[in-house]
Amino acid sequence: MSEFNPARDDDRAYLAAALTAFALGLKAEDVLRGDRGSKASSRARQIAMYLLRAGLGMSLSRVARTFRRDRTTVSYSCHLIEDMRDDPDFDIWIEQLTVGLTSVAALGGGDGRGSRSLADAS
Repeated sequence: MSEFNPARDDDRAYLAAALTAFALGLKAEDVLRGDRGSKASSRARQIAMYLLRAGLGMSLSRVARTFRRDRTTVSYSCHLIEDMRDDPDFDIWIEQLTVGLTSVAALGGGDGRGSRSLADAS
């Protein structure tokens, strides 16, 4: 992965959260909440964290920083979503999200200058 750029990480986290929220019929702001939120928004947040880790190769610490969580929480979320991939339908769905995220992330210059802070979403 490229060098550490907090604004770019925030942009990517917002993108992952918005993509996941859209796929699940939620609002991105619900996924990005500072508190736990509903079960659906919590699961969507776990998926978004997984997408950043598995799809974009961000470290646990970087994902944790962007979502204002502990890196052990991100690790737990990634393991949980990985276990859910045993279901073939879920595996196809998450793979499609991963491809979508990586495609859009590759399009953006991602210098972070147009960044939307995750703190703005809560």
